[in-house]
Amino acid sequence: MHNTIRGFSLIEMMVVLIIIAILSGGGLYGFQQWQHQQRLWQTTHQLSQYLHHLRSDANRHNRDHLLLLFQRHGRWCLVSQNCSDMPCTGDNQWQFIPHFKEISLVEMTQGLGFYGVMNTARPGHILLSSAAGQRKLIISAWGRIRICSVKENNPC
Repeated sequence: MHNTIRGFSLIEMMVVLIIIAILSGGGLYGFQQWQHQQRLWQTTHQLSQYLHHLRSDANRHNRDHLLLLFQRHGRWCLVSQNCSDMPCTGDNQWQFIPHFKEISLVEMTQGLGFYGVMNTARPGHILLSSAAGQRKLIISAWGRIRICSVKENNPC
């Protein structure tokens, strides 16, 4: 009778474990990049909705909404000048407080806002940044709000 033992050697098992570790590390890195991109996208669209809300209120009630930038404890928020509450605290329709700490506001046009007279606005932009890249919200003189991704060869 001839007994042969079949199975995997220790070296073969080590090679398989190393391959699994490398693939898992790449997958984790890709997931983190995807998560950063989604958080930047979500914050940009929430800010866009906030700006649409201010524009609609300015047009409907014929009043001005000028944006003010506040920074507290390493976080930022945007507040309409019509906000009577303490800025960057609580839940108020005239304030925008981002949900994610890693999203930073890099640049904002001074005096940016909406005016109730004939659907006008002070043209400018807001630039948001994170580990995933940058997104820019552009506001035209007629109050049109659009979003674009800032890349090295495409500055928006």
